[in-house]
Amino acid sequence: MVRTVRDVLVENLDELDEKTFKRFKNKLNDIKLKEEFRNPPRSRLETADVDDVASLILDMYMESYGVTVTIEVLKAIGQNQRASQIEQDLQKVPNCQIPSAGHEAAVPNCQIPSAGHEAAAAEPFVVRHRAALIQRMSLVDPILDELLSKRLISQEQYETARSMGTSQSKMRELYSYAVSWGLQDKEMFYQILRRHNEPLIRDLESSGSR
Repeated sequence: MVRTVRDVLVENLDELDEKTFKRFKNKLNDIKLKEEFRNPPRSRLETADVDDVASLILDMYMESYGVTVTIEVLKAIGQNQRASQIEQDLQKVPNCQIPSAGHEAAVPNCQIPSAGHEAAAAEPFVVRHRAALIQRMSLVDPILDELLSKRLISQEQYETARSMGTSQSKMRELYSYAVSWGLQDKEMFYQILRRHNEPLIRDLESSGSR
């Protein structure tokens, strides 16, 4: 089995003792991030175990920046050796490039390709394909459920969208919320759409305008 970025994160975070892991979660909640990203809600970290935290990091920051965040948090709490171990372990992960020592951004640049993965860009996938997604996304309620669980929409927004009569009207309402989302949130939206209707997403990606 091919080793993944998630495997590396889980294995190394699992090596932290209970007290250090708690410090890791606390620092993850308040460490300074790139402008387009946000810290995870404290409520999602309080009871999260190692698997939950690794999944949360990759969901919120994707593979490339998620690795950077993990290493920066470890260094911030004095776990330099563990951070170095992650860098070493990532050398065994396909398509994960480790910058040479002394590089000003000496953190792994992990571009782990997933089919049709849409990197954060000036015009994200969900923006470019807005019309098609509104017209063709047939099962919207599970998407709303996951958006609510990830706190991308409020309970009020969730109930408003659920009350709409058709899938198209639900998607239009959802897009009215997405206008204020940053790149990270739109990337998460894309991943959720892919999980619930991968054939449609693949079709749109193969149209040549990814």
